[in-house]
Amino acid sequence: MKRQSFVAHLHRNARYCIYTEPFWAVFGTAALYYATLYMESVGLSTVAIGGILSANLYVAFLFQLVAGAVTDRMGRRRATFWFDVTSWVVPMFVWAFSDNFWFFLLGYLLNASSKIVNVSFWLLATEDSPEEHRPRIFAAIKVVIMFAGLLVPIVGFCMDRYGTVPSLRVLFFVGGLAMLLHNCLRHWYTVETQAGVEATERHAGTSLLGSVIDSGRLLWAAVQHSALRRLVVMYMLSFVAVQLNVFLAVYLTKSLGYSALVVGGVPAVGAVTALLCYAVVMPWASGRVSANTMARWSLVASSAGWLLFLALGPGNLALLCLCTVLTSGGPFLVEAYRDAIVVSCVHTSERATFFAAVQTFTAVVSIPTGYLSAVLFQARPLLLFAAIATIYAAASLCAVGRRTTFQADVRLVPQRNGPDAVAAP
Repeated sequence: MKRQSFVAHLHRNARYCIYTEPFWAVFGTAALYYATLYMESVGLSTVAIGGILSANLYVAFLFQLVAGAVTDRMGRRRATFWFDVTSWVVPMFVWAFSDNFWFFLLGYLLNASSKIVNVSFWLLATEDSPEEHRPRIFAAIKVVIMFAGLLVPIVGFCMDRYGTVPSLRVLFFVGGLAMLLHNCLRHWYTVETQAGVEATERHAGTSLLGSVIDSGRLLWAAVQHSALRRLVVMYMLSFVAVQLNVFLAVYLTKSLGYSALVVGGVPAVGAVTALLCYAVVMPWASGRVSANTMARWSLVASSAGWLLFLALGPGNLALLCLCTVLTSGGPFLVEAYRDAIVVSCVHTSERATFFAAVQTFTAVVSIPTGYLSAVLFQARPLLLFAAIATIYAAASLCAVGRRTTFQADVRLVPQRNGPDAVAAP
């Protein structure tokens, strides 16, 4: 397969999920970045903004509980369409005209349903593709999102020229139109996955409560399985490490005295690193190195990058660049291979439920990370970055052991007398 024609050779679902993603990414990344500034600019207090964000977090957890069940009952394609409408298209239009607490709250409560899309979309994009293609599908979509973030400063330029609130109202309104187009195009060109068709038929008569209970049973069965237990912990730790990294720009600017130009260049270096990982590292690894091995060494690289960061001083641009390459490329590869392994590791009949269960467990564990990062940073900034390095190192240990390979298509809850039943080791 020619490297440059990788996307053209993908399954149609993966192709059109990648092709249409910029319609969301360009506006979604900017909307998320400027949301709190927008609310503050129209007169909301810090306490009100915090209350809205907290309400979003708790409602999102409820949607996460039923994400696998809804995805199985509705199908990957239909769930992605309808919940992308409720979680992004409608809220973008609501936010475009919001001028008080209640409108912003309504938008954020609707946006919480994106937790269902987080399951259904990734399955729609990857499920019908061969296992060896899945890491690069995850990576391609993440590359699109990262590069869309480089366009965020354009919004800042418009805000300086035309004012904050008018510019952001236009951003949200045009973004709503773009996301509606994105959703319609993706729905038109994709098809329901084979596993989604089977799941829809199988779960037609199953209640949501029963499906949530099944999700808990699957997660419990996974932690009884030695390899899957390590996978779940690795997923959780690597996710928490990313969530803790919220004070990097503050540390570089306030503590080390780097200029705004240098600090603003860090995301650009990270985006270029991600692109090189996607275009060079992943094609090289395909067929040579297993996804499990790539995940393990990517975690090691992430930990090494943050350990080097502890030695960073003022004016050391070379070390800052090296740290940025490792702490951007490492997590990028970790997420691509980790998510592909999670999607591939269990039987198709349990895939959506298991994927949602892992995300739910991770969401619960990561709830206090914002407060924890603030406490560590306030006590001593380097404590926070040392904690991130330690978490990545612990996650890498989960990828080694007596069995270093996560099996594919394991059935966690064997069917009675089923031919593909696999006992948990």
